[in-house]
Amino acid sequence: MSEDRHKTRLISKVLAIIVSALFAAFGVAGYQRTGDPTQLMVFIGLSVLAYVIVVFVFKGIDRLLDSIDDR
Repeated sequence: MSEDRHKTRLISKVLAIIVSALFAAFGVAGYQRTGDPTQLMVFIGLSVLAYVIVVFVFKGIDRLLDSIDDR
């Protein structure tokens, strides 16, 4: 496992969980209101996708910070 030189791992995980939970909450709230399971599945899928996107964005930020540190 690589070291967390820029201390962004915790920030990325917390932010990813928060964004993912928001999409899941919107999906559950929409499902309770409409009863449409398709809407729930779309928002659960968006929740997973949002988690992955936030983690990859922070990996990119780490790479950017590494390239700046190496100069």
